[in-house]
Amino acid sequence: MGHVTWDRRDGAQVLGGSASYAAFTACKLGWDVGVLTAAGPDFEPARDLPGVATFVGRSSATTRFVNQYDADGTRHQVMTARAEPVDLTVLPDEWRDPDVLFLAPVAGEVPGRSALAFSAEVVGAGAQGWLRATDVEGRVAPCEWVDPQADLAGVHLLFLSQHDLPDARGAVPGLMRYVPMIAVTRGWEGLTLFTRQAAHDVAALPRPEVDPTGAGDVFATACLLRYQETGDPLEAAAFGACAASCVVEGVGASTLGDRAEVERRLTMRQRLVDDGEWEE
Repeated sequence: MGHVTWDRRDGAQVLGGSASYAAFTACKLGWDVGVLTAAGPDFEPARDLPGVATFVGRSSATTRFVNQYDADGTRHQVMTARAEPVDLTVLPDEWRDPDVLFLAPVAGEVPGRSALAFSAEVVGAGAQGWLRATDVEGRVAPCEWVDPQADLAGVHLLFLSQHDLPDARGAVPGLMRYVPMIAVTRGWEGLTLFTRQAAHDVAALPRPEVDPTGAGDVFATACLLRYQETGDPLEAAAFGACAASCVVEGVGASTLGDRAEVERRLTMRQRLVDDGEWEE
């Protein structure tokens, strides 16, 4: 649930948005997928999200970003257009009880308490869309989370990047009042999974990076799906990290791995951990 976007980087336009990357990832892993979004006439579901059940609240424009990255992976964005907030009423009743629900805002478009409108087994949320503000020229910058209690109602696992907040780790204790688990990601350096009992460091699988856009969304989606399949959050986090290692190797969603590829990378990653090259 969230905006699909058109993203421009290095002169090319690609379909983006957390909802798009989540849909492509889930399809690649063999799941049936639905997307609830809002977009303008330049987004055509059959063309742009083939094989995905897509429910669109029509807007005058599709959300658009221009993305640039520093050498350390820090993203600089300009929002040049924004669609309307996502409208829950366009979603058929048969899609109200998914196995997994991912709230995936990119521009504050997911209304508060949205998860409570579903009967989902596992609910995840990406924090980035609630932690962004734009100035008069569309430049995106971090902002204070206005109402995390409402936005995270019914959420089991929150995904928070070190780039979302100046001190993402420091924000964890406050956010743990609303969710039982938080994954704080650090790109190729891995992540920390916080539960109400402990904090667990989870190694990533660094790969040659062509385009980091969507890596966090792929990680979150694969992690949620694997958590629903196994009930093991640490196994799910490792699975998600290996899924994310695929997408950074190409532009957009062009290099997403299927389940066999992700499992192959899990074995590779575990071998490196066992050999002491990385610690968990």
